[in-house]
Amino acid sequence: MMTEAQLDIQLKTLQNVAPAENDHFASVEEFKKRFFDRAKAIDITNDDAEEEPLSETTVAAAIRPSASIMERLFGGKSKRVASLRKRECMAGFVGNILPSACFALGSSSANVQEPGMDFMSSASLLPDDFNTEEFRSVNERPFVAAARNPLSTFGADVDTAGYTNARRMIMEFNRLPQQDAVRIDEFLNYFRYNYQQPENAVLRPHFEMSDAPWAPEHKLLLVGLQARDIDKEKLPPSNYVFLIDNSGSMDGEMHLVKEAMSTLARQLRPQDKVSVVTYGGQVRVLLEGSGDTKAILAQIAKLKAEGFTPGGEALEKAYSLAHEHFIPGGNNRIVLITDGDFNVGNSSEAGLSSWVEKERSNGIYLSVVGVGMGNYKDNRMKMLANKGDGNYIYLDSVAEARRAFTSGLTGQMYTLAHDVKFQLEFNPARIYAYRLVGYELREMADTDFRDDSKDSGEIGVGQQVTALYEIIPMDASDAVKNASVPTPPPLKYANISATGSDELLTFHLRYQKPEGG
Repeated sequence: MMTEAQLDIQLKTLQNVAPAENDHFASVEEFKKRFFDRAKAIDITNDDAEEEPLSETTVAAAIRPSASIMERLFGGKSKRVASLRKRECMAGFVGNILPSACFALGSSSANVQEPGMDFMSSASLLPDDFNTEEFRSVNERPFVAAARNPLSTFGADVDTAGYTNARRMIMEFNRLPQQDAVRIDEFLNYFRYNYQQPENAVLRPHFEMSDAPWAPEHKLLLVGLQARDIDKEKLPPSNYVFLIDNSGSMDGEMHLVKEAMSTLARQLRPQDKVSVVTYGGQVRVLLEGSGDTKAILAQIAKLKAEGFTPGGEALEKAYSLAHEHFIPGGNNRIVLITDGDFNVGNSSEAGLSSWVEKERSNGIYLSVVGVGMGNYKDNRMKMLANKGDGNYIYLDSVAEARRAFTSGLTGQMYTLAHDVKFQLEFNPARIYAYRLVGYELREMADTDFRDDSKDSGEIGVGQQVTALYEIIPMDASDAVKNASVPTPPPLKYANISATGSDELLTFHLRYQKPEGG
């Protein structure tokens, strides 16, 4: 660790390093090379104790920041900007460096003119909204002619991360979220609706229809599903593994991590067991199969952010502990809380996906809790939760952490219906065209509805699923119809005449009963 006196020397040296004539970086990779070339040139590690080859790891270890160093680097101008920049640079300076985050510090939006910043870039390298957050691409669905394709099939999904993540962008940074960050189904499912409880059933459907506010001749069809509530004391025992990312990039989020995990721990019953695994620089097992709430809370309270992110190795250890303490017929679940940046070890989506799917078939679920900003990997988090048959939530505040793990606990942690699938058959005599709003990542082939080998979404105890269809009725004007779905050429063998029924549609629901949670 550098002393503050050594830091002063290095900052002055960095300030005097002349930038290239055209000091604009075309890519993160170019910045990364320049960053380490300059770090090596001035011997930023300042390590006289031993001759160790200068590498990204040794440079990262040398500049691992303490709170006072970070305050001197990024504090003092604007509390809001300083806080953001401190978090971003924690992601970049701690452990295995993420230069893309530090790269952003050189943009004109930084507004922080501390000594030593010039080595990163000139004043106009990046746009104000630069970040390395990753979201899976989502494209808005077009309308589908009911006469050509009357079936609509999709998997249930009760994730809410899209809503709280977008809320964070709007409330904390006063900017609109990027297009792929907005998943309409996760906005809908964040809120509770007045659906009636099932009577002598696991699930109960609910339907409503009204005019579409943005298109007078269109209709909105709401399809809701209410899962049965069960008293917590009647639920099966749980074998939890808390898998906590405490790497350097999590420094600004540790208060949320501690609040979320502590709130969950306080809900535990005597029959529930918890193991705690952390990964910050290295994988550590803090507790194994413990039912002692005080011990669990004590371990959580001591957590601090440090080091790189060996997420793959940590996940392997978590599954090992879940197997070791496996409860037949119980709720065996890993609860992963992270920003999704696995930068050491097995981190490919394909590798993680097949691994998590295999463990799901062994009866071990994976729920994902997202935190963080700037370097957040939403695409990976969503994939892990989907493949692990668990929920995916995002925490943007302490209040959200408390809400998710108190009133929402049983739904988040106990699965009531497994592989839940919706299939609607629209009557072409009544419906000209339709489109499902949202659920782009849960779309299924019509033939998959009856195929129980095809994975779909899960619904927890007391949870709700809400979906919206935008519908163009058959009695809409020709102008409205043609604007959404152009009139197809006449077909010789297709019969789209009235079916003799006044029904709008037929609703089919399919699910499996899970083992344990």
